[in-house]
Amino acid sequence: MKTNRFKIFLFLSILLSLSLACVLTGGETEPEPAADSGDAIATAVAATQEAIQNEDLTPTDFPTVHPTVTASPVETNFDYAGVSFYFNDVLAADITAGVNPAVIDENLWWSVPEHRKFVFNDWVLADAFLPARFTIYPVADFRDINPGVGDRLDALQIMLASKPEDGEGAVVGDIFNAGQMFMSNVEYLQFQNGEGVRFLTQYGQALSPIGLPMMFYTFQGFTDDGQYYISAMLPATHPSLPHPEQVTMDQAFVDNWETYVADLEVQLNGEPDNMFMPPLALLDAMFESMTVGEP
Repeated sequence: MKTNRFKIFLFLSILLSLSLACVLTGGETEPEPAADSGDAIATAVAATQEAIQNEDLTPTDFPTVHPTVTASPVETNFDYAGVSFYFNDVLAADITAGVNPAVIDENLWWSVPEHRKFVFNDWVLADAFLPARFTIYPVADFRDINPGVGDRLDALQIMLASKPEDGEGAVVGDIFNAGQMFMSNVEYLQFQNGEGVRFLTQYGQALSPIGLPMMFYTFQGFTDDGQYYISAMLPATHPSLPHPEQVTMDQAFVDNWETYVADLEVQLNGEPDNMFMPPLALLDAMFESMTVGEP
């Protein structure tokens, strides 16, 4: 049964419709599909949706990835507006790629420049709150249009220059009205014309259990020439993390918060990359294959 399920899993199409309006830069719209949909949209077979919609997935449903094996860069299979990378459709049904116009908000905190956005439709973790996506911003334009983003981008650049083992200074530069609740599994990655850091994190405006639906894998990086900033938010979890409904949110949880987070960071840092859902090495490979050029 698992073998059959994996065969159809490549065409996963579970509905994902929840919004990230409360934690992402405001005013953004989802990207319009590219005019050349043959290059920009990878289409899944919708007929398999009902066959797997109610399956409970485990790490064994994913292809085995060995992050310690050095190999030639994966051949890219997705190319849009100067951005190319390898997309493994075990992760999502398809990708919508587009160029979003600049948004000038009365509160400049929410303003964003024109940017390229890649949205993963029907992400493998169907009950995640965050829409799976990554965005590429022109750094100079972002700084000019949003005075508040400069400190975050500066912190990221300083951290990438020194590469502290614990990832101190790593932030998600395009989240503004939520705080970082935890961080684990920090790794520094090189992509084809730049570098960055990936880690697991969760942001929020109030204390909540770590894990689905809020936890995500992020890649934060810059091209070598400093012109473009890449920010990814891809929902992720680990089988050991309970669903929030299984956690009692009482005063004891609040009082024990710092110990809870510290213990969880130690635990997750010790887990093999391939035991996460989706495997961290599979996500790493996508970003390591990436080249970012002019639109």
